[in-house]
Amino acid sequence: MGITGKRFAVAATVITLAPTFAAAQTGGGEGNPGGFQIDIGLTTGLTYDSNLSLDPGGDSATIWDTGLTVALSSVTPSQRFDFVVGGVLRYIDTEGDSEFGLEDPRARFGYLRESLNSRLEFAASYSDVDRDFLDPFTDVTDESGDSGTVATTDVELRYETGLQEPFGFSVDLTHNKIDYSDTTDPDLEDSQTDRAIVEARMRLSSVSTVTVSADREWYEADDAEQTDRDSETYLAALRHEMGPTLTLDASLGHTRIETEEFGITEVDSGAVGSIGLTRALGNGTANVLLATRIETTGRRTELTFGREMELPRGSLEAMLGASRGDDGDIDAIGSLTYVQRTRSGELTASVSRSAYADDDDESVLDTRAAVTYRHEINAVSRLDLGVEWSLVDRSAGGIPDETDYTRVSAAYTRELTVDWDLTGGISHRTRSDTDEGDADSTTVFVTLSRNFSFRP
Repeated sequence: MGITGKRFAVAATVITLAPTFAAAQTGGGEGNPGGFQIDIGLTTGLTYDSNLSLDPGGDSATIWDTGLTVALSSVTPSQRFDFVVGGVLRYIDTEGDSEFGLEDPRARFGYLRESLNSRLEFAASYSDVDRDFLDPFTDVTDESGDSGTVATTDVELRYETGLQEPFGFSVDLTHNKIDYSDTTDPDLEDSQTDRAIVEARMRLSSVSTVTVSADREWYEADDAEQTDRDSETYLAALRHEMGPTLTLDASLGHTRIETEEFGITEVDSGAVGSIGLTRALGNGTANVLLATRIETTGRRTELTFGREMELPRGSLEAMLGASRGDDGDIDAIGSLTYVQRTRSGELTASVSRSAYADDDDESVLDTRAAVTYRHEINAVSRLDLGVEWSLVDRSAGGIPDETDYTRVSAAYTRELTVDWDLTGGISHRTRSDTDEGDADSTTVFVTLSRNFSFRP
């Protein structure tokens, strides 16, 4: 549930195109085959960016980063423990100014314990990141061009029991807190979201399962409206295997959203539900789904058709449909992901379009497309190419309010030794905003990284 921001700069490009550094930043037990293990990731890099903030007329910058990540993990047949901590020692020289210090502290803790009939999961994370170094292609909730920092705290606790029994029960508790510092954009407001989901499952027969759930969410924002929102959804769902290859999923319930802004309370409520069919085919599945839900902007109903296919050297996933908002407007939605593996690499292409209501009670139409290709030149070197584009439209048929990003990037990586990687690359990015205008930037970078593990 964490919000990662919409700004991006060269560091985001480095992380995207240097997988070894990304693994060091996010790892912690994933590669541990069992027992206690310590993973250390070290990276140092030099970057030049012609417009670091990606603002119209923004300054160029030279950046030297040295990042360190330490991950402790312990894996046994019944439980897993992960703890990851990291940060970046950063020097930035912009036009007429320079800064040096420890930036972007991050920490993550995870614990999983499971038995034959139950599972307990706990996760907590914290990060305090410079918004100029965030990637707009990872989050759709914030298109602001403002700088500053954003601190994100996430906590989740989930417990499930009755995994192998006719009757099962689960509780899922989550907490998310967003704090902005040194920003001037009023749309960047501090917020807190707490959520609790309780679910009971009963297997009626070998082919039918009924689930009832209660979902409660509390949201508050330190904005001009002093938004305070309380949402609750109660749902009953049925899964029935109609035959060896055909499955029916249906749900029916009620949602109530109570929103207080400027001391005035508004309530949106109504029935929610869905009905869908999934058929297993020789090379994948096909499905159709009709769903209706209540959002802060009113009712939204969607009809979608989906297909998943396993190909000889890849896969194809497609979804096409229509979404109707409370204002009666109908928007096309869908997604397509194609993966093709070759003898020397892998090509991935994706496109998606979705409609939803954001935390500011605005209807959003989000369109994204990306093409990436990795070419393994030989056993020790590879080439990564990528093109990404996104358009977030909040106009909703009224005053134009759009933000779009484009990024074209290329990077070459060579394994110097078993542990050391050298990556160099270039990227060009553009940003166009209805209110703030157009901006572009070219980035050149070189990064040296090392990842190693040992078992004391």
